[in-house]
Amino acid sequence: MQIFTPLMQGLGTALGLYQQRHAVLAENVANAETPGYRARDLDFGHVLESAFDGAPGGRTGAGEVEPTVDTKAVIKVDRNSVDIDTEMARLSENALRIVALTRLISGSYAGLKRAIGEVR
Repeated sequence: MQIFTPLMQGLGTALGLYQQRHAVLAENVANAETPGYRARDLDFGHVLESAFDGAPGGRTGAGEVEPTVDTKAVIKVDRNSVDIDTEMARLSENALRIVALTRLISGSYAGLKRAIGEVR
């Protein structure tokens, strides 16, 4: 019997990816005044998609996504491309996604605990 379904494994992978993205976005905020620093982000749509496909080899670990330079960011005179307002908005959105995923995973574990009779 398989306790952890592909959905649960996908949720775990998604949570790891969003945590990794949070670190990259926080690094952008920390370097908002660093001359020459380019804003970075993670593009993990394809990895996230494969995390939920359920194929035995389809799930990819969160460590396989590398940050890329945000090519849409406007470069300022000091060659820094971090817009603090944009980065704070991205951080807030990302944090909401982390909270939502955490609640989904927590609810799934609570259901498992009820099913085996540990929660009364």
